[in-house]
Amino acid sequence: MTAVQRTDLESLATALLERVDGLVESNAKLQSEVHSLQADLQAAQARLDRHGALARLGEMAAGIAHEIRNPLAGLRLYAQALHEDLQAMPESQTLVDKQLAAVDAMESIVRDVLAFAREEKINPQPCLVADLMQLVRTRCEPLAQRFDVTLRFGEVPAELEAHVESELVVLALCNLIRNAAEALRDTGTKSGLVQIEAGSDELPILHRDGRLLARPAVRFRVKDNGPGIPADRADRIFNPFYTTRPSGTGLGLAIVHKFILAHQGDVRLLSDGAEADACGAIFEVRLPVSGGEES
Repeated sequence: MTAVQRTDLESLATALLERVDGLVESNAKLQSEVHSLQADLQAAQARLDRHGALARLGEMAAGIAHEIRNPLAGLRLYAQALHEDLQAMPESQTLVDKQLAAVDAMESIVRDVLAFAREEKINPQPCLVADLMQLVRTRCEPLAQRFDVTLRFGEVPAELEAHVESELVVLALCNLIRNAAEALRDTGTKSGLVQIEAGSDELPILHRDGRLLARPAVRFRVKDNGPGIPADRADRIFNPFYTTRPSGTGLGLAIVHKFILAHQGDVRLLSDGAEADACGAIFEVRLPVSGGEES
């Protein structure tokens, strides 16, 4: 073998090794992307499985709630009539007032159960996010006064749109705000503050052929300055009937989850554990900007 041939062979071997190194690096990147996509697909499938389980639970709960609703209405009528008959007996009227308050609480539970159990056949329409935020502000300001907390709304780009059924989204955001206000009250947080902001984002959507697509989305965040949600509770907060409050129904966040999922969106807790101790709880909602399926 001549010196020229040896040099050519060494150059070829070097080029081949470089090519092999490049292929190994590319393969590692592909493997990483595959693992990431598999995780995203598993998360998307878990959301679908959860949706089916919640639908079955909702049907059962709705049947129970309907059975309770009529007797409750009767209790209210009898208590109101008794209250009028006891005008000359203030102490007895006070007892009836407590009974009426208990009926109010039970009716609130029934309303939550029925809202959770509703089969949402949504009719999404394009709407300005600024208009949604204004509706939320109008509905939640009385609640903020009742709980003695401050609401702070961030600036929203004037042209930002979402493709949603506005009433359901407003209800979901109001539930998140109520949840924050109740947490601030229950933990005795001084100068309670709930911040609401909106902006642009992306939302992973599972296509019918199994592909995971990035779809333009609107992002809402509801943040409070309370102690946050401990890590050992974070994975249960969206479960129906899970609550740490003696008077809670445990359906507020489950209703939020259901309404948002019906829009092919997602809702999640961004802060928990040690992070929550520093900045309170942060809930994020992402909703599609436009209707229709991505291809």
